[in-house]
Amino acid sequence: MKKSFNRYFICLGAAGLLLAGMIGGCGPVRVSKQYQKFNRIYVGWLDLDDQDWVKYDYATQAAWIQEITAQNVNLQTYTREDMKGLQVIGADSKTSSVPWNPDTLVIEFSHVSLIANQLQCEMSLYDGGTRKLIKSVGVQPWPFSFNSSGDSSNMTISGELSNSMHNLAQDITTYLTTGQ
Repeated sequence: MKKSFNRYFICLGAAGLLLAGMIGGCGPVRVSKQYQKFNRIYVGWLDLDDQDWVKYDYATQAAWIQEITAQNVNLQTYTREDMKGLQVIGADSKTSSVPWNPDTLVIEFSHVSLIANQLQCEMSLYDGGTRKLIKSVGVQPWPFSFNSSGDSSNMTISGELSNSMHNLAQDITTYLTTGQ
């Protein structure tokens, strides 16, 4: 009985490793056919409107701008983590110029809003060589990552935004890997 018990857990462990490799694995991500010509992804600036600092209870406009910058860095970092095997670059500010290159898929965001701390925006994917729009979709990434008790009510707007950036990066990955 002990041998089959151990074999059972070894098989489960191997299956778990295989599943982990397929979901968030070590190897490069496989993008859908329409995006395979790009080896670089440019993640544009997600403009959270630096005039809204009072609305979101920040002490100063500078503090809100710092938060916006941090969240854009988060979005680039999370996208880089999700899109292993591709070079992910991003905007340094809302005035950054887009690197229109044939090997670059450009992702830009517009119509950005935060309604009850829920991020909504339009995400547009462009061919960096031709500047032609490939796809434009409305996205509304879920802002919450529930803790073990299932409660997210104690999360700050910074935490909600960080989770939204993580989920937006996952949305980007989904669109690029499924071609939808």
